[in-house]
Amino acid sequence: MRVLLASPIGRAGGIARWTGHILDYYAKIKGTDSCDMDFLSMTLDHEQNVISKGMYHRIKRGLIGYYKVIQQENKILKDQKYDLIHIASSASISLLKDIFMIEVAHRHGVKAVVHFRFGRIPELRDQNNWEWKLLCKVVKIADGVIVLDKSSYDTLLEMGFTNVKRLPNPVAPQVVEIATRFAQESREDRSVLFVGHGLRTKGIYELIDACREIPNIKVKMLGAILDSTKDDLYCYANHAEWLEIKGEIPYENVIREMCKCDIFVLPTYTEGFPNVILEGMACSCAIVTTSVGAIPEMLEEENNKHYGIMVEPQNVEHLKTAIEKMLLDVEFKKECRVNVQQRVNKRYDIESVWRQMVNIWRETIVQ
Repeated sequence: MRVLLASPIGRAGGIARWTGHILDYYAKIKGTDSCDMDFLSMTLDHEQNVISKGMYHRIKRGLIGYYKVIQQENKILKDQKYDLIHIASSASISLLKDIFMIEVAHRHGVKAVVHFRFGRIPELRDQNNWEWKLLCKVVKIADGVIVLDKSSYDTLLEMGFTNVKRLPNPVAPQVVEIATRFAQESREDRSVLFVGHGLRTKGIYELIDACREIPNIKVKMLGAILDSTKDDLYCYANHAEWLEIKGEIPYENVIREMCKCDIFVLPTYTEGFPNVILEGMACSCAIVTTSVGAIPEMLEEENNKHYGIMVEPQNVEHLKTAIEKMLLDVEFKKECRVNVQQRVNKRYDIESVWRQMVNIWRETIVQ
């Protein structure tokens, strides 16, 4: 079986990080598996941070970039023989790219699997807008579709689609290795860590609102952020000493900070299958987050065991209550830390996820 993986890589963002994990793992097992995989990069701009440009610029760059990707795909499939192409998709305007890439693959007799790397499918159905119509077109013409979370899976099944599979993200072996090295780091009492892009939709303003009335708290934010947003957040927090916005730092240092924090908080509005939650689980973090995308499956209570606290997005009062509980209930916090690390190592190790993905490819090819 020969597969062409088409996905972005080499920049900030969950899709690119997933791509890196998959390529790193394949490099280690290449030659020992019955699957041969090549890679087509869909990275559109190596120089600009994904949050530093406006919507018009991003759409323009996207259309130009995706045209070049489709040209590359056509040349590769014309020159070489593949059984299947695996296309990563971030929805929005990239759905047009997905449609053309599927059609190019079919023209060359190649099966196409589209991997939706986002968790907004139920919301798109409710909105019934242009994005939903494009998504349905993609699902209809694709030979196979992969989603990240149960809600997306159930939504597409309810719409009558039968070519849909679920696949979790893997935790990278690199994360486990780094977390193991820093496992003995002392946790900083009453410290709250946020890791993610400095976007309003990540819940960063709600986090400040929730923490401003919690005594003796320390909040540290890591991740790409515009200087203007950083200044606005400091102003929003009244330049409180308990808030530290560090921006981007080396990846190993991010994992170390996860191993040191008292609790990890991600009050995001929407997610697919967030790698940062997997990383927090691998670092044995006590996690407070929102019940969006695949997060409920990642942290769901099981056999009376607790794995974290989930609240509805944009609910500051519930977020504050959850943070306070995790800070104050020491036994509950310890239980969550132990349970999440055990779960991530058992359920989301990369070898298991790889085998699931290869099985999806095989099933799609033979159908």
